[in-house]
Amino acid sequence: MLSFLTTPIPRTRTATHNPLMTEDGQTSIHFFANDPSAKYGMKTRVKPGFTVHVPPMHWHKYQTETFQIHSGTMRATLEGSDQTIAAGESITIAPGQRHTFINPSDTEPMVMSTGLDPVERERDEAFFRNLYCYLDDCRKAGRAPHVAQLMLFLYFFDCYPALPGPKAVSQPLSQVLVFVVGVVVGKWLLGFEETYPEYYQQKVE
Repeated sequence: MLSFLTTPIPRTRTATHNPLMTEDGQTSIHFFANDPSAKYGMKTRVKPGFTVHVPPMHWHKYQTETFQIHSGTMRATLEGSDQTIAAGESITIAPGQRHTFINPSDTEPMVMSTGLDPVERERDEAFFRNLYCYLDDCRKAGRAPHVAQLMLFLYFFDCYPALPGPKAVSQPLSQVLVFVVGVVVGKWLLGFEETYPEYYQQKVE
């Protein structure tokens, strides 16, 4: 293992926080209880302007993702087409669809619920807590996130960056890229983990 080649980011202990506050309290995520009747997995308040909560263009291998906007607006890019989703509206992303989203306002926060189907609440919550807390700790430390750590998080969640080109070529290639960079380099060589106890603690039934 070559973990000596990397300098760990100091990790803030947030595993028991709900809602989870990031970006100096300007962004928050409330995770719903593990209740099969709950329609959504979490509710997020996204601050205006630049935020670590804006994902790059990506796609999900298995999950259908639904965003319900409660206040503010979302600008979603789905398969290269921009859409504005207003309060009271929703958008559903099917597996394999390339997408991203932002809060387009410079002044108003966006509040949204996110639902994932199939629902794997343990893994879903672990992914979001680890990803956003890691990004926020990188921000606080003034350091760029390590791409191998990010790819390992994505592999854990069956989520992949959207590479250019036909899907028949780009999607298999992105899966190979995430495995090689995230698992082979990130986990096996550099010693990164998919989840950290400071960020997430498994629920005990």
